[in-house]
Amino acid sequence: MALRERRLRPARGSVATENHALLSALVALAVGLVAAIVVFAGDTVPLFGGVSAGLVAAVASGVSGAAAFCAGYVRSSRTPRLGGEAGRGAGRWRRGFDAVVLTVTAAGIVVLLTASAFAVFDLAFRELRLDALMAAVLVGLSAAVAAYVLTLVSVEVTSIAIANLLALFLVSGALASMLSANDPHWWQVNFSALGVGGGFSAYAFNITLIFAGLAMTTLTHYVIGDLRTWATAPELRRLEVLRTWLIGVAVLLVGLGWVTVEVAKALHTVIASVMTVLFAGLIVATPYLVPRLPRSFLVTSSLFVSVFALVVLLMWPVGYFNLTAVEFLGFFLLLTWLFLFVRTVAACLQDARAGDRPEPVDAGPVEVEALAPG
Repeated sequence: MALRERRLRPARGSVATENHALLSALVALAVGLVAAIVVFAGDTVPLFGGVSAGLVAAVASGVSGAAAFCAGYVRSSRTPRLGGEAGRGAGRWRRGFDAVVLTVTAAGIVVLLTASAFAVFDLAFRELRLDALMAAVLVGLSAAVAAYVLTLVSVEVTSIAIANLLALFLVSGALASMLSANDPHWWQVNFSALGVGGGFSAYAFNITLIFAGLAMTTLTHYVIGDLRTWATAPELRRLEVLRTWLIGVAVLLVGLGWVTVEVAKALHTVIASVMTVLFAGLIVATPYLVPRLPRSFLVTSSLFVSVFALVVLLMWPVGYFNLTAVEFLGFFLLLTWLFLFVRTVAACLQDARAGDRPEPVDAGPVEVEALAPG
């Protein structure tokens, strides 16, 4: 009876994770409240801009989120549950690199989203000023939410989770840069115009590109690790080509953020063009590099390439789109394809693992017996 009742209890790992998340949130709330009260020192502050509730909340969320994510990731990586290279073959330097990159990416998301949210509310509640206590409460709550959410994210880092982080990081960075752009007509030039100048918009845009490229190398590590668990010997050589191809795209993405239009416009344009062609070529080559992907994904990949080619044609020679529209739509298509690719690989891995397992025994009667009186 004791063995049967144990099956109905919640998993210890889940309870421990929830406890860690709640504890992290409470600590972040207390520290955020105290720090904000000290910073504001009894003054009234705006929602956003300068020394404001939004700025302090963004910093507090980033710090608390980074601490919570790093602690959770390091704790969970000691007993990796992932198969393949991502779980077993990674060296200490690789795990350290992944920890730093993922922590910065996760913290960057909460910083950018928090700042963007306060900026939007500042536009909605114009000229609103908060007293020190109310501003401190908002800062503390922001830090607590960041710590709670990132603790939960950190303990189950998979290729899909990293793809989600990468997508959120890119979108939040682009949104924050657009909202704070010094030139309201940046979109009439090109997407890279957001990285021009020395203000917050330029720093947000360029730093987002750099760390997104670094995060993509970590995503590559996890995806290749997933693929190696069910690849045959001849396919392993193709996976090394895929690894090199993905890392090449990631390095070029870092180069876009490092070499801005102001620094070297011609080189920046070359990097962007090569990265786009390389990414499009990757979509075309994927059926050869990973031959056992589902037919539905291959058809979808062909559709993505066709739509991207149509978008380019609508810019030149048709002239319907400008360069910014093509960059924006191309960025959306490529990022969506990468996300679908990661999810497809994860689904294939799950099916491969399920095929090696015996059929599960029906536990229904056991649960009924465990709950019966006596």
